Amino acid sequence: MNRLDFFYVSAFLPLLLVAYSYIRWPFSVVFSVYGFMLLLIKKDGLSLRRGACGFQRVLGLLVAVASFFLYYALIPFFESPAFYGGVNYAVYILGLFLIFFEFSALREAFTPIFLVVASTSASLVSMWLEHHFSWYIPYFMSLLVAILNVLGVRATIHDPYVIVLQTAEGPLSLGFVWGCVGVSSMLIFSIILVVTLFEESASPRTKLLWAVAGVFGMFVVNVIRVVIIFLADYFYGFDVGAKVHYFIGYVLFLLWLVIFFYVFSKRQVLSEKIRLIRQKLRSVVGR
Repeated sequence: MNRLDFFYVSAFLPLLLVAYSYIRWPFSVVFSVYGFMLLLIKKDGLSLRRGACGFQRVLGLLVAVASFFLYYALIPFFESPAFYGGVNYAVYILGLFLIFFEFSALREAFTPIFLVVASTSASLVSMWLEHHFSWYIPYFMSLLVAILNVLGVRATIHDPYVIVLQTAEGPLSLGFVWGCVGVSSMLIFSIILVVTLFEESASPRTKLLWAVAGVFGMFVVNVIRVVIIFLADYFYGFDVGAKVHYFIGYVLFLLWLVIFFYVFSKRQVLSEKIRLIRQKLRSVVGR
C-alpha cells in the first residue's frame, strides 16, 4: 500500500466512529462522509504533493491522537457531546495532512474540514442567532401575513408570535418560533456554497455575486415554504398542514440546491468557452 492509499484508508476508518456516535442524528454522518468524498476528489492533486518532514509528522501524529480525546475537553462546555463527532473527525483530518503531506497541502484540507466543522456547529450558530436576532421574527411574520392576504387568505398577527388564519371553520391560531424562519436551512446552504465556491476558479466578485444570489434565493424559498404550510392549514386543516410541514422544507431546499448549482455550473461552462474563444482570437490577431 503506497502513501496516498494509506492516507485514504486512515481517513475513512474514523467514519465508523462518527456513524456510531451520531446514529440518531444522521446529518452529521452525511456531512462527514461528504467531507471524505471531497478528499477523494483531490486525490490527483495530493498525489503530486511531497511528504512531510520529521518534525511535522510528529506534530501531525499528536494532533490525530488528540482528536480522539476531544470529548473530555468538550464536556465542560456542551451538554452530552458525542464521543467522536464531526469536530473530532475534522481535527483528525488536519493531523493526517500534517503526517502525510508537505505543509502547503493544508490548503487542500480547507474545504473538507470547513464542511465538517461548520455543519456540525450549525445548530450552535442557530442558537446564538436566535439569542441575538429574535427581534427579526415579527418582521418575517408581517411579510407572511401580507403575502397571505394578497392570496386571499385572511391572516392577522395576534401577540408577538401568533398568526391567526380566519378559516371557514373559524379562527386557526398558529404559533411562530425561531425555527420557522428557516435559519438552519440557510446556514446549511451557506456552508455548501462556501465549500463549492472555494474550489471554483471564478473571480472574487463573481463568487460574491453568486453567493448573495444563492442566499437571497434561499430566503425566498423559506418564505414560500411557510406560505405553503399556512395554505395547507387554511384549506385542509391543521393535521394536513402538519404533514406538509414535515417534508416541504426538504423538498424545496433540495430543489433550490439543484437549480442554483445547475445554473451556476452552466454559467461557469459558458464563461470558460468565452475565455477560450477570446484566447484564440488574441492568438490569431497576434499573428
